[in-house]
Amino acid sequence: MSLKKMVLVFVVCLVFFNVSSFYGTEYTSNIQSLILEDFELGTDGNPARVWALIPDRFGRKGSLDSGESLQKISWVKAWPEAYFGKEVADKGKGEFFYGPSETENDRKRYTDVSGTCLGLYLAFNRQGYNMVELYPLAKTDDGKFEKSPLRFKGKVKQIDMWMWGANFNYYVEMVLLDYRGVEHRLDVGSIRHIGWKNFVVQIPNYIPQSIDYIPSSKVLSLLKLVIWTTPNEKVSGAYMYVDQIKYLADVYTELYDGYQLGDPSKIKSVWEKGSNGPKESDIKP
Repeated sequence: MSLKKMVLVFVVCLVFFNVSSFYGTEYTSNIQSLILEDFELGTDGNPARVWALIPDRFGRKGSLDSGESLQKISWVKAWPEAYFGKEVADKGKGEFFYGPSETENDRKRYTDVSGTCLGLYLAFNRQGYNMVELYPLAKTDDGKFEKSPLRFKGKVKQIDMWMWGANFNYYVEMVLLDYRGVEHRLDVGSIRHIGWKNFVVQIPNYIPQSIDYIPSSKVLSLLKLVIWTTPNEKVSGAYMYVDQIKYLADVYTELYDGYQLGDPSKIKSVWEKGSNGPKESDIKP
């Protein structure tokens, strides 16, 4: 066999080996669908989580930065029927059915996971690229509120939400926060439609969600949603509604000898319960 043929056979075998190894590799994952925010009320009748609309100056009285906001926000009894179904007539709160008519045969599936959604009223003093930001908040010890990003679990693959539109030519952005504090703006889409519509946002690979060191998982957070108007659209007042922000994530945790020591939730506890050695100042030279 000539040298050229021997080299060719070697290359073919090498390629075949690499391809076989690639397809033979198994990747363990645990993909789950999780709810980030459902905009429901708590047992006390108040929102389980508070949100706030913060507009630019054109969304305030007098178009001043210090002006009172023209925006309104409310938790209203409504939901996307394509997802939750209709409420059963005269059956009380929290009973729903799927189907075109209110008959027993059409009541195939029931759920009590929805009662309210987030209602938004948007208004501005001028046409243009106006902007209003929707922030999740948390109550502080002094009774006030602060911006509080919502943390995801695992490695996020995609995020979806339901939005009700009234055919206004506005569009929505989502702002995610990575572990370094860097903001990532993702386009959700235009809300120039009528009624409820489901929007899906794929998470690009350039957004870091892990590192090479333990603990390797670095979760993302939802910082805010941003709603923009377009220059030729009316801005005298528009209603929109948001419900059920969910996401798909890989929540698989690799179990190895000593994996507990790499769990961020347990590291602090392990060190607090540990026994410390002497201080350097107590060691004789």
